[in-house]
Amino acid sequence: MKIEVKNTSPLCVLILSDRLLDYAQTLANYLALTGIQVVALTTSKEQALMFCDERIDFLIIAGYLKDRKNYGVIEECRSRSLPAIAVQWAMLDSLISDYCRTYRIHLRFERTLPMDEFVLFLLQHRPSHLALSYEEKPAIQQDSKPADKHKEVFISRIRTFLQHCLFP
Repeated sequence: MKIEVKNTSPLCVLILSDRLLDYAQTLANYLALTGIQVVALTTSKEQALMFCDERIDFLIIAGYLKDRKNYGVIEECRSRSLPAIAVQWAMLDSLISDYCRTYRIHLRFERTLPMDEFVLFLLQHRPSHLALSYEEKPAIQQDSKPADKHKEVFISRIRTFLQHCLFP
């Protein structure tokens, strides 16, 4: 297994999806544009396991997996002591929460949020062998931090709601 131990190493991800292939492909394209290395976009456990010799920092599960045996790739990576961290990229609901508990997926990200926020999320949860030094962290947080557009929209909707309810 090839593992680089440099802070300048790009993140490497493997994406697994057997349902949301168009969304998964869009995610893969976006991640590649931001400098994250997409090792592969796979549709089954067997395909994903073919890339176990590659350095994989994150195993991204796009949506829930229709074929539940595909979740077995997570346990297989753990049993082979591979450092890949499983991330659920989906519309987070009770079904996804149940799958995450069952398959011990600790990192979850709401896929309806902007993709640049997902990139920041991955950078903030990067594996320890790629951890940034203290001096490098502020640069990423300032340069890559996405605009809080959804937050502004949310606050404006709350204001409008309150104005209509409290001051009709």
